[in-house]
Amino acid sequence: MSATNDSGPSVNFPPVLNGLDFLESTVDLLAVKGDVPSRNLKYAVVHLASAAETLFKARLAMKDPALVWAKPDAYDPGNHARGDFQSCGWQDARKRVIKEFDLDTELLAPRHFKALAQMRNRFAHLGVTDTALAVEVLTTPVLDNLLTFVREDLLPRVEGEELTLAEDAVERIRPGLGRIQRLVDLRMEPARKLLGKWSTILPCPICAAVAVPLDGGADLTCAVCESHLGPPAEAVWAYADTSEHEIVTGGGPSPVHQCGECGREAVTDVPTDGEGSGSRLLCLFCGIECVGLCGYCELAVASFAIPETHMCSDCFEHRYQRY
Repeated sequence: MSATNDSGPSVNFPPVLNGLDFLESTVDLLAVKGDVPSRNLKYAVVHLASAAETLFKARLAMKDPALVWAKPDAYDPGNHARGDFQSCGWQDARKRVIKEFDLDTELLAPRHFKALAQMRNRFAHLGVTDTALAVEVLTTPVLDNLLTFVREDLLPRVEGEELTLAEDAVERIRPGLGRIQRLVDLRMEPARKLLGKWSTILPCPICAAVAVPLDGGADLTCAVCESHLGPPAEAVWAYADTSEHEIVTGGGPSPVHQCGECGREAVTDVPTDGEGSGSRLLCLFCGIECVGLCGYCELAVASFAIPETHMCSDCFEHRYQRY
């Protein structure tokens, strides 16, 4: 990342941010509509391979910078600061990360990273003639694995200002993930096996992938970009694309309504798909699809007793009993 000080513009890429920058570039290159251009695929391979090696070394350096050296016993702080040393390759970096730490992430088998590194070397030294499909199939599982590694085993160990900058980078990465179709397919596979459990799966308000299951009032999380939207009462504001604070201070009608079925303030218009071609009024707590708001009690209801008057059954019975 760039910054400005008394000496003018500067460059500041500590290890974690450096690895995340390569990862962000990879996602930007792959997250395009339609076919991914050949040039994008080339740089996606190069940057993803760099991301893998850099992120593994960043985790090692948190424990001991010597672990980044090809020969840790030869570690010298001065030479390390100048970059005057031979670092370990991705193979040793991966082995050392597994050996040194009790990882929450199950790293892919070496063959995945080896195939990526070999293609990177071919792009750099020999040239590549291959199908776009082959490149996408090769990059997708590594990208998926690195994103999990960042979330589970890297960010929880970052501190201070670097953590804020790293979290900002991850937030910039998330929206693009839903546009990488092979990544969406890979991450949605476990969800599809549980479709019998999840009767409703929503488009994510962050990445647009149809990958957020409603699970009986539980917290909402996207299976693709891993955005944690919180419990229904919080997630509903993300789908409304505003906040309760903005509505209170700015005035105007609230896009969030009380559900006539479960009584929660968790109803709003949500997209029917990730393309924004339509919407439906839905309760994010109980999953009921509403036809609209009762014109009398203003609850969001599944049906009207008298559609022409937008009156719910309870209000109709109450008014009928009066006569």
